[in-house]
Parts: sequence; C-alpha cells; structure tokens
Amino acid sequence: MNKIYSEPIAKAESLIEGVCNQTELLAKKGIVVDVDILRQACRALEEAGAAQDAAEAKLKEARDAAHECLEKLKEALVVSKTPIKQNFSPEVWLSFGLADKK
Repeated sequence: MNKIYSEPIAKAESLIEGVCNQTELLAKKGIVVDVDILRQACRALEEAGAAQDAAEAKLKEARDAAHECLEKLKEALVVSKTPIKQNFSPEVWLSFGLADKK
C-alpha cells in the first residue's frame, strides 16, 4: 500500500489501541473517542488503497501492452518502408505516403 495511506492508518490504529487501553483515564476527564469511526475510516482507506493499487497494476499492464504494440508497429514500418526507399527516388516516396527526407 502507498505510504501516503499506510502512515495515517498506522497512526489511527495506534490511537485506537491507546484509547482502548486508557478508557478509564479518558472517562475521568469526560473525553469520548469514537474508535468505531476511526476503524471504519481505516478500513475504507485500506479498501480504497487496494482498489487504487489494482487499478495501477492494470494500467501498467495496458501501458506495457501498448508499448509492445508500438514497437511492433515501428518494426513493421521499417520493414515496409525499406524496399520502397531502396527502389524509388525520394521524389516518389511521398506518393507512397512517406514524408521521410532520407
């Protein structure tokens, strides 16, 4: 999980533990801390972080696939252009859709 999310979760969990261990001391001062809200917020952030991680992993796969397709297209262009460029003058290349100068 991303550090941006894991650190606040760790802090909240530490606070939850401390509050649970010190309920009498808090009660004497009239302090009420709703640990259920903290726990729910932690779970929600953990789920959202996991969803983000999954989305980023899927995006990486898609990006890698796109880059692989790009490399294949570049190779196919080179293979396709080479015989045209070798057999025709640069003035004729444009009629094949080749705007190359060299």
